[in-house]
Amino acid sequence: MATNPTLPYRILGPSTELADNCVNPYYLEGLKHRVAVARIAGKLFAFDDLFRECPLSAGLLTGTTIMSQGDGSQFDVASGAVLRGPATARLATYEVREANGQIEVRI
Repeated sequence: MATNPTLPYRILGPSTELADNCVNPYYLEGLKHRVAVARIAGKLFAFDDLFRECPLSAGLLTGTTIMSQGDGSQFDVASGAVLRGPATARLATYEVREANGQIEVRI
């Protein structure tokens, strides 16, 4: 997980909009960056949403594994590790939390 305590948390949206075992995409306008957040068994995981121009947030989530619709690559959203190729580079992950009813990410 990319952790830099000097970076601020950025508010993504209300935590009530992300159900358990689901993934939501978010666009950080100021950074021109897409990030996805998954809630799995009540825990949040944030990671880059785009993989080869295909949104991972639209992929199949099974436990902590998400599969790309584009090429079938599978990633562990907790660690970013490639579980099955053809992808070879790990997925960037980010520190994420719930605070004051909002989902916040440090990126």
